[in-house]
Formats: sequence, structure tokens, C-alpha cells
Amino acid sequence: MKKSNQKENRRNFIKDTLWKGLLLSLAGSLPRLSLASEDEESLRTDLYYADGKTIDWDKVKGMFTLAPHRRHFNTASIGPSPKKVQDKTIEAIRYINKYGLENHKQVDRVRIQLGQLLNTEPTQLAITRNTTEGMNIIARSIGLQKGDEVIITNQEHIGGSAAWLTLKNELGIKVTVLDIGQQEEHTCTLLQRAITSHTKVISVSHITCTTGAILPVKDIITLCKKHTIISVIDGAQAVGQIPVNLKDLEPDFYVSSGHKWLYGPKGTGILYLNKDFLINTGPLFSGAYTDRTFDLKTGLIEYVQSASRYEYGTINAPIVAGLGAALDFVQIIGKEQIAERCKQLSSQFYRGIKNHAKIVVLTPEDQERRAAMVTFRITGTPSSEVCRKLIQEEATVLRNVHENNLNAIRASFAIFTSEEEVDELVVKIRTLADAND
Repeated sequence: MKKSNQKENRRNFIKDTLWKGLLLSLAGSLPRLSLASEDEESLRTDLYYADGKTIDWDKVKGMFTLAPHRRHFNTASIGPSPKKVQDKTIEAIRYINKYGLENHKQVDRVRIQLGQLLNTEPTQLAITRNTTEGMNIIARSIGLQKGDEVIITNQEHIGGSAAWLTLKNELGIKVTVLDIGQQEEHTCTLLQRAITSHTKVISVSHITCTTGAILPVKDIITLCKKHTIISVIDGAQAVGQIPVNLKDLEPDFYVSSGHKWLYGPKGTGILYLNKDFLINTGPLFSGAYTDRTFDLKTGLIEYVQSASRYEYGTINAPIVAGLGAALDFVQIIGKEQIAERCKQLSSQFYRGIKNHAKIVVLTPEDQERRAAMVTFRITGTPSSEVCRKLIQEEATVLRNVHENNLNAIRASFAIFTSEEEVDELVVKIRTLADAND
């Protein structure tokens, strides 16, 4: 390399280092737009009994702003945000408009929080708009070609499958849809049988959106490593519903959302990428914050080798700040405590409906294979009609499961749900089933 080029690169490195240091310094002097330490202590006091150890779930419920008459059993689609998350989002909107700031550096703080929640390096995490965006970034970045095969299951959400089907239409890749039926625990074996010499990607849900079954994703990821296949995990229903440890799982890619079980603002998502991918590829989109070095005069652009490159340009910093407050909220309650509470509620509902002659439960009975969701159908009644009747007559929100032509109903149980509300729902469902005689 010529000396002039070495000097220029050194100047760019020093300038880049000083500039980043200045930004971090400025960011450190800005108010923290997730929960401040005094707010965290106040929140802990608000949510626990006097012993400081036992969670008062009635107090947790009181932190949400759902209409008193409304019964929301659809967190698997949209999780309402607690008032403190709403307030922090609004505070951030007012702050950046008061001072005319972009406040992009708030993203770094929230990324660190996500790393703590998921037990992974923050440099491997990007904050996206939703799970679907993350899936599309992955699908279009891994260099698939005509004839390459992607295996998915028949229990995938459109957000986890449409990106692959689009590449089938555009590039001519093969998409194999594996029917796992109600044999979710055997998914790994079924995948092993389906793998061919053309298989390049296996993309599955951590928890299915259809029946709420927990798939054996660690075994699936191990299978992918054995066959040098890229593993892509759709964690939209997992993060916040159950503890997720990415350092233990070691997938190639993992995507999720912030607006379901994390109770964050709508329009927030999570994208995890493995280190080799970050080193060996460029970003799908490029602009401010994707670059490590940029010189318009010479045409030079080098990319940062961290997932932050997917947070390009001006972003919606207030909702990211709101996501940070939601992560604080979840961490203070405790992800294990949340998982235990929600499984307790779903089990209460499961027991209440499972023995009715007209109700067929599709969610696994084994408690190790399910979490906070229960999917069922009422024999002889269209599920869409059940959901319509419940929302119009009872202000009760469930979700019609149309995927894979299941004709089923999904109920999801969140931390703002009480045992009394679960009992009410059991009565409503059994009454509707009885009326079908």
C-alpha cells in the first residue's frame, strides 16, 4: 500500500474514532429514555408485595390501560403496552422535538438491553420494524440461487414464510413445506428425512403461531450445523413468552418482534445474525450508519461488521426508547416469572375446556411442549364465527387461526390477565359449544 493511502486511512480511522467517541459522550449526557434507575426502583415497589419477593399480579394488571370491559386474549398478535412504556415513548417524542434531535444513539442502549435479555452480543443484534422485516433481510442477503432448497413447516406465519415464497417466484428456488401435523416433538426427525443435497436453508418457528407448540429448535439448529445448512428461527412467539438464550441455541439467524410478548411499541422488531455472516457480507440496504468508512470523492464505502448496519438512516427513536422501557419492565418482573405465570393461566384454560365433547384442543397437552397459548376448535362451528360473536357480544378478543386451513381459535394468556378472566373465558367457550348441540 502506498504511504499516501496509509496516511489517509489512518486519518480516517482517527477521525472516525474521535467522532464516535464524541457521539457516545453526547449520548451519555442525554437523559436515558428507557426507565431511569429511580423509576426502576419505584416500579419494583409497585409490582411486588411488601416482602419484595412475591409479584402482585393484580398490580401488574393495573399498569396496563386496557378498557375495563375488554378481555384481550390475543397478545400473540398484539401485546398492549403498560402505561410506563407509553409514557416513555411520548416523553421521547417530546424530547427530540424540543431539541431538534435524531437521538439515534438511544438504539445502542436498547441493543445492550436486548443482548442481556437474549444472552448474546449486542453487536449481533439489530432493531427492525417487525419480525417480517428481519425475515426479508435474511432471505435476500444469503445469496440463494435457482435450484437451492428452503425447507419450512406448514405451521409458519405469513411473516415467516412469504419471503421464501417470493424468492421462489423471483429466483426459482425450491420451497419445501413440511407437514408436521401434531407431531411437533418429532419435527427434527421429519426434517432429517426431508433434507436433500440442494437444501440450503431450514426456517422454522420457535413457537408455532398456529397451535402454540414449542418446537425442538436447539436440535434443529444442531441438525443444520451437521449438514452445513443455514438455520433461521422465527421467534415472534417465543421472545417474552419463554426465556430465549441465543448463546445456548447458536442459530445462524433469529428474528422476533417487540410488540407481542415484550409489550413494546408497535413497529419494533429484533434481528440476530451470526458473526460469520456479518464479516463476510454487506448490508441489504446502505446509508448513514451502515458505513465504517465512506468517501464520496473516491467512491469508497466500507461497512460496519455489526448488526447495527441494519438501522440505517433516520429511525423512529421514540418507539425504540419505548422498547427500552418495555425491556426494563419485563426484566424487573423476570422472564422466568413471566413464563411461569402465563403457562399457569394457559393451563387453567386448557383444563377447563379439554374434556368437553364438542371442543377439540390442538395445542400439545405436554406442558414442556407448550407455553402461554391454547388453540382449539368447536366441532361444527366455523372458528371465524366464534371469534366474531365473542368480540361483538362479549368484548372478548381471540384469534381465528386460518393458517393451514385449521379452522381453529387461538387464546393467548398474558401477564395482565387474571385467573377470574380465564374462568370467564372457559364458561363462554363451553357455553358456545353447548349451544352447538
